[in-house]
Amino acid sequence: MINKISSLPAGGLMTAEMLKIENLFAAYGDEAQLFCQSGGDTVIFLLGKDAIISGNADGEIKSFLSFIRPDSVFSTAENLKTLFGSFREANVLILKKPPKISGNAFADSLSSREAYNILNADSFDLPPYEYFATDYCRRLNRGLIKVFAKKGLCAAVTLEGDKYRMLAGIASHKKGLGGALLTCAVSGDKPVLCVAEDALLPFYTKYGFEPLYKAGYWRK
Repeated sequence: MINKISSLPAGGLMTAEMLKIENLFAAYGDEAQLFCQSGGDTVIFLLGKDAIISGNADGEIKSFLSFIRPDSVFSTAENLKTLFGSFREANVLILKKPPKISGNAFADSLSSREAYNILNADSFDLPPYEYFATDYCRRLNRGLIKVFAKKGLCAAVTLEGDKYRMLAGIASHKKGLGGALLTCAVSGDKPVLCVAEDALLPFYTKYGFEPLYKAGYWRK
């Protein structure tokens, strides 16, 4: 049975799916819907028509999705194969021991428009600006994201969690800045997760990230 819940279950392994859920639930707890499958550890997060599934998906989850009819789902590749068959595959990577650097060479503050203009590259699937701006400002003001940037040149955004962090996006429009920006953005005491397509694996592994598991996105 799948039940609606009002708070996130305690414990469990930290995954890209759960970190996304925790961060979004902290920002949109009054608007989002949260469900848990009884007898298991599967959590379904729904914000508008976008869903995230953490845990293992089975026939019951598939039936539930046919009822709520989401426009998009982020989950493990195994789940998406079970639920939909075809999807856009990605890799979840982890940097277990981030570097610790002093100072911040990427400390420029960016407006939502400035951040959007930098991050709105071919490799990102950003929503229309008005939705991006609302989300960016809400989460930035609540300390749920951090932004590392040089105006007009590059930007990186991280999702902040209690025990883990996640690189949510990084883009550079000047050759040679990407590696330094990444190093600055991941610096600290907490392990860092990221989601990347195959073409970007050499970049991330060069800076210490290790493949963890396969995930992906399904869109209607």
